[in-house]
Amino acid sequence: MRPHITLAGKVATLAAIALFCLPQLSFAQEKALTLSPSAEKMVKSLDRKADKMRNAIRNTRSAVVPEQFNRAFFISAEGDDQNDGLSPRTPIKTLDHLNSLDLKAGDAVFFRRGDTWRGRLATRGEVTYSAYGKGTKPQIFGSPCDAAVEGEWRETDAKNVYVYERELSADVGTLVFNEGEACALKVMMIRQPDGTTLHIDTREPFASYRDLKRDLEFYHDYKDAKRVYLYSAKGNPSKRFKSIELLVKGNIIQARGKVHIDNLCIKYGGAHGIGSGTTSGLKVTNCELGWIGGSIHGEAIFGRSHPTRYGNAIEIYGGCEYFEVDNCYIYQIYDAAITHQHQGDTDEILVMKDIIYSNNLVEDCVYSIEYFLSRPGTNDAHYMENIVMRDNLLRRAGFGWGKQRPDKDTPAHIKSWGHHNNRATNFIISNNIFDRCTHDLLNIFTQKPEHLPTLTGNTYIQYKGASAGLNGAKEESFGAKEAAASQNEAAGSQNGTAASKSDATAKGATAKRYIFDENIADILRTLFNETSGTIIY
Repeated sequence: MRPHITLAGKVATLAAIALFCLPQLSFAQEKALTLSPSAEKMVKSLDRKADKMRNAIRNTRSAVVPEQFNRAFFISAEGDDQNDGLSPRTPIKTLDHLNSLDLKAGDAVFFRRGDTWRGRLATRGEVTYSAYGKGTKPQIFGSPCDAAVEGEWRETDAKNVYVYERELSADVGTLVFNEGEACALKVMMIRQPDGTTLHIDTREPFASYRDLKRDLEFYHDYKDAKRVYLYSAKGNPSKRFKSIELLVKGNIIQARGKVHIDNLCIKYGGAHGIGSGTTSGLKVTNCELGWIGGSIHGEAIFGRSHPTRYGNAIEIYGGCEYFEVDNCYIYQIYDAAITHQHQGDTDEILVMKDIIYSNNLVEDCVYSIEYFLSRPGTNDAHYMENIVMRDNLLRRAGFGWGKQRPDKDTPAHIKSWGHHNNRATNFIISNNIFDRCTHDLLNIFTQKPEHLPTLTGNTYIQYKGASAGLNGAKEESFGAKEAAASQNEAAGSQNGTAASKSDATAKGATAKRYIFDENIADILRTLFNETSGTIIY
């Protein structure tokens, strides 16, 4: 048995593939799983590597300077909106005023380091947004206030349930306490055919805030009372916590047109950190994004009997080109850290090309990187081209606060969803580190084998004995003995067997799931053509 295996050689790929690395597990079960001593050593090494990356990203100086631009505007928490904003001595003050400026292509906006703004930023095309001065990155929070300091938490008629006396008509994704020491569990209702409603997690009857029973559960009645209710077993929340941030629905930064966002800290929003529709030239560098998402996307969408939540750190929904995310630290995101996506339900031909995600540190998100394009039955002309995902350190997918989502079997470091065409060419995933996941280490699907990405030089770290791979159209779980037999069948004949298995998969053959053990080196090589990767368990 070898806990550290380096891949070599080359064999054929299969048609529709997802690499699964853990079945549905609770956090306690995850902790009960073990790594070998060499894997534990590797994880500790990655802890140190992550610390260095995190500190380097947080302390990255701005490479852009005011002299590069036609006009440079400056904004400071100590500024004045009556100023012209054209020098650090005459900065403007508020995001609302910044959003009202008639910025032109070739302009830039510089936020003062060490300052914090609350609200939304709407970018302008061909404008750069960065930082000036000394200190920590400028912070833009989607949370409207610190609810431990501002406003009142009042006792209700239900024991240990407090209401925050501020009108909040936009849904709140969660509450973050003490800058991330803890967060609240959002309670939503499952609607039964008879009209009754249940707690989405416990399946107990749940109709209002009076049914909150567990510490730090919350319910947001955003339609009628427009109030947030929190169960706090240890007294008034404002006395219990030093800070409470409210992840209110909405994009913190709405990106429009060709724009460069650099050296900003973007946190505490209920939808996306940076969100955009179809665009060209979106570039995000040297930024920190954390605690984003979780608000309700729709009440009864996708045929569900309960609301659906959402929220990504950086998202383009639509076509895109020249999309770059580099040297960013992204953590605690309800859905994806970085994503380009579209369902394909449009007559306009969508093209996603010239995309690069590089040198990023991603921790504790449900999906580290997510992509998908067009479902079967939509326009087959949609396609992706020239996609590169390289040199990223991606850690603990599914371990963060997004694990409170109802669909526990969805996390992955790379997530592409089996119900999409994902037509792509020149798609490279290289030199990344995929460090553990509560479900799929990689979830890479396409309808045709020629559209699969090429994987090369990546490192894969996972618990021994967990599920490692699934290929095909219909999931079938089985044990290690059967998995090894299936693995031998898949890898045993490089001059014919793999190709015929690919044909069977394309026709919808039952999928096989593979165990993450000493056999997975051959499996990973067979399924993904990974010839120079490293497996550690």
